[in-house]
Amino acid sequence: MLNMSPENLINKFHEDGMLCFVLGALISADSLVDAESCHKALDCLTNLKRDFETSSLKDDHKLKSFLDKAESIIQRYLHDFEKNSP
Repeated sequence: MLNMSPENLINKFHEDGMLCFVLGALISADSLVDAESCHKALDCLTNLKRDFETSSLKDDHKLKSFLDKAESIIQRYLHDFEKNSP
């Protein structure tokens, strides 16, 4: 059996020149349309934050700050959706 480790998403998106696009799409108002989409975005962000810790960019303080701010934005949307749900 092959020993295949999962690919680091941060490294992959960075190498493909898509990291900023993915992060922007993750917090877009067009993406965060209900509580379910917020939960999915948080799951994705959790994976990205996990991979950030072992990525080639792990010392990039701006990226770390953006990941933290993205979590705050998604949490704020989720709170608003849950507060306003019947």
